Amino acid sequence: MQKMWILLVILLVLAAHFNLAALVPLQIGDDPPPWWVGGQLLWPFAEEADTLLLSRDGRNALAPILGITSGVCFLMAAAALLRWRVPRKWFAWLTVAGAVFSIALQLIWFTGWAVLPLLVDAVLLWLIFSKRVSVDSLRGPASRA
Repeated sequence: MQKMWILLVILLVLAAHFNLAALVPLQIGDDPPPWWVGGQLLWPFAEEADTLLLSRDGRNALAPILGITSGVCFLMAAAALLRWRVPRKWFAWLTVAGAVFSIALQLIWFTGWAVLPLLVDAVLLWLIFSKRVSVDSLRGPASRA
């Protein structure tokens, strides 16, 4: 369990990437990113995708807000796990908030490429609610030097 925190940091940064990618979606007619940088699997948003819940204008207005909010929450949760300026007690709340905003973003911009981001969100929520992970359980209690 001691080294699991590294995997969790990677998942949090990956989740942040997925959501911040909504700020620069693949434009109509553009080729997807090359496979060696993950292709559309790591860049799940494209302008030509149909929306699930909103019109394109509504999606384009709401997506940056959800993407930035989710991305910042995930990055702050990673910082808390790394014990960088963010209180460790915020870790669970930041992870849950990031996942909730991420799920909302993926559902309004739902395509087949949203499966991986939704799976990452589900794993993060499962770790928080089922396994009750915390900074102290993953990294040990903070030392007071």
